Amino acid sequence: MKLRSIVVEDEILANKSILRLCEKSNNIDLIDSFENGEAALQYLESNEVDLMFLDIEMPGISGFELLENLKKLPQVIFTTSNKDYAYEAFEYEVTDFIKKPIEAIRFDRAVEKAIKIEEDLKAVALSSSKSEIYLRVDGKYIRIPYDNILYFENVGDYIKIITDTKVHVFHGALKTINAKLNHPRLMKVHRSFIVNLDKIIDIEDSNIVIAKKVIPISRANKPTLMKSLNILN
Repeated sequence: MKLRSIVVEDEILANKSILRLCEKSNNIDLIDSFENGEAALQYLESNEVDLMFLDIEMPGISGFELLENLKKLPQVIFTTSNKDYAYEAFEYEVTDFIKKPIEAIRFDRAVEKAIKIEEDLKAVALSSSKSEIYLRVDGKYIRIPYDNILYFENVGDYIKIITDTKVHVFHGALKTINAKLNHPRLMKVHRSFIVNLDKIIDIEDSNIVIAKKVIPISRANKPTLMKSLNILN
């Protein structure tokens, strides 16, 4: 698999270094390179890519501001010489964060992570033979059919499973649950929510309504969500 990729980097030496790494990679299809966020934004308004290598500190709009202005987000690997941005970068749920100067081994590891995510996204469309999960409650296992699940919600160290008739609460992490689920209609739409696509009542801007619950959609997950729906116009 090759990821259609662009580089957004204003530092000349860093730009050339990333371009060389991209050209050597068997997993990168390098489409274009930009030296500022404005040019990249203009390109992305009418073109889609799988992956963007993005500097944070740039003249004009910053890397963060570029993401805020994009309607559709590709996977993003931040490249920066300032590690203090790491926390804020992952608030955008980016694929990875690499500190400059970039080593080839670290670059390859980030690209491999992006490949894995892309493969997982494509697997969403595949059908599954499984039709239920089992949840251990009070020493016994309760069968919960997928079709009965409305959504999963992360609350602190606990997960809530909201079904048509009950709420189940257990200790766990949403990331772990998401990795174990094997159903094409259960999708993570936010760091705190996995939803049953068949239970959505409506979508407006960055929110989903299921039953009477308003559930946020992260910018990183919205493109995949929209591709999974049968949208007529």
